[in-house]
Amino acid sequence: MTTQTDPGAAARKRNFVISIVSTIVFGALLVWILHKGLDTAAIQKFLENCGPLAPVLFIAISVFSSYVPIVPMGSMGSIGIVLFGPVMAFFYNYATSVINCTLGFWLAKRYGDRMILNIASPKTYARYRHWVQTTKHFTLVFTICMFLPVSPDIILCMLAGLNGMSWGRFLAIILVSRPVSSWVYSTGLLKGFEWILKTLHLKQ
Repeated sequence: MTTQTDPGAAARKRNFVISIVSTIVFGALLVWILHKGLDTAAIQKFLENCGPLAPVLFIAISVFSSYVPIVPMGSMGSIGIVLFGPVMAFFYNYATSVINCTLGFWLAKRYGDRMILNIASPKTYARYRHWVQTTKHFTLVFTICMFLPVSPDIILCMLAGLNGMSWGRFLAIILVSRPVSSWVYSTGLLKGFEWILKTLHLKQ
């Protein structure tokens, strides 16, 4: 009965459990590592030995985590800064964001409503869908939201796909807007972690 009325219920329940477990594990691991101290030289040597595989693997995990949250949402952006430094991490996080948005847009165009129901409840989806159908300025609002670091970007990109937005317009908006949101979100999370650790006296 549940799968008939809400086909995405099982996927959302699975993702919720994964998200809770990964957040607890990730938080405990992060506190332990930073409390013990990071061996930045060893990390840099390891990344150098990995060569091009390191950023490719980082981007792949980041994209996968956006749909199956094996790493807490948004954390990969901050991890990228720690691993690769702010400049290279910016490009990797930007690439991740563009891939995520493009994938969501394509999935919605290809498979329709059921893809959104895997990450949003029917009630939430109905609210967004009603807004899309009634607003006269969807493209403008969509563009503004893509600049914001806390907008539900994947859901909005799926809605844009369902709303009939062209590939050219969509890609133009994404390529221009995502650098801003990616930078603000990842650096903001990193600063937040540092503040928490200082507050708990785990970092000097």
